[in-house]
Amino acid sequence: MNVQGKPEKARNNGPGRRPPTMQDVADRAGVSIQTVSNLVNGREHLMAKATRERVAQAMAVLEYRPNMRARGLRAARTNEIGFLVVDDEAKFLADPTNGTAMAGAGEIIGQRGYGLLIQSAKLGDIDDGLFSPLLESRADGGILYLSGGREDREVYIRRIVELGRPFVLFGEERDDDLPAVIADNESGAHELATHLIEKGHRRIAFIAGRAAWPMIEQRHAGYRRALQEAGIEPAQELQLFRGRWDPIDGATMASSLLALRDPPTAIMAANDLLALGIFQAARGRGMQIPDDLAVTGFNDFDFAAFLEPSLTTVSLPVYEMGEAAATIVIDQIESVDGEAIRRFPVEVLIRDSA
Repeated sequence: MNVQGKPEKARNNGPGRRPPTMQDVADRAGVSIQTVSNLVNGREHLMAKATRERVAQAMAVLEYRPNMRARGLRAARTNEIGFLVVDDEAKFLADPTNGTAMAGAGEIIGQRGYGLLIQSAKLGDIDDGLFSPLLESRADGGILYLSGGREDREVYIRRIVELGRPFVLFGEERDDDLPAVIADNESGAHELATHLIEKGHRRIAFIAGRAAWPMIEQRHAGYRRALQEAGIEPAQELQLFRGRWDPIDGATMASSLLALRDPPTAIMAANDLLALGIFQAARGRGMQIPDDLAVTGFNDFDFAAFLEPSLTTVSLPVYEMGEAAATIVIDQIESVDGEAIRRFPVEVLIRDSA
């Protein structure tokens, strides 16, 4: 609208001008691209009337025309939900977190009359890999579980928004209104590090695998925040991101840390599998846990309580997160009002290893 309250003249795209995109509409209306997608795909119940009108006006001014062919392809239901995973590990299904999340999602998906389709891709494999079930109309929506750095993940997120399919992010929350299911990883790591500091530790290491995941970024942030609050500057040589998410590389990283001239007195592993490797490396040096080295993990995998000594770790409700993710996606498909973002607390389990 101009100052006289008259509608603005629609722009002339003209020959050679690129057609406007959803992102253009979102920028003009001052909303997220997901909000534009909701209006384009008939999910008006997810927004306020004023927002709906603002987006509609931006579409008119920009002469935005949705891809009707693509919408037609989406009209028929497949009654399948895709669990879409970006993971460079070939054995991604063997990871306890992945399997538990998929089991939780599968429970709800089955109860509501859908099937579960698992699709994996490596970083950089987008339309021909990760999103092929949506592009080929083999799934009605997707649970998006992404590894990779922030910029890498952004490419996938923007692509699925442009596709206009119902989806939810698993393990990551953004500043916009994209549907998401998350656990409070940062506070869990913060509490673990604070516990170690209160035990008198000052040289506290943090180890993680080479592959980046949003949940690991959150855990690392919690570790750093706790140290900084205690007046301890996190030493760069005590923060390692190497290898795979397995005990072998956990042992390798721990051995490297313990060989330092000023080694850590405590090591925080970003998951319990890495913590297993720390146990092995410490014992190989004749060290006692926790007397000579305190060790913590994350995830509370089934074996954690049965280690000797039992592993101090953080329990995540991964199964329930999978259930919530499936519920959010199916509610979108069926135009059911429900929560678009679910946040889950975590539980810090102080055991004998720290």
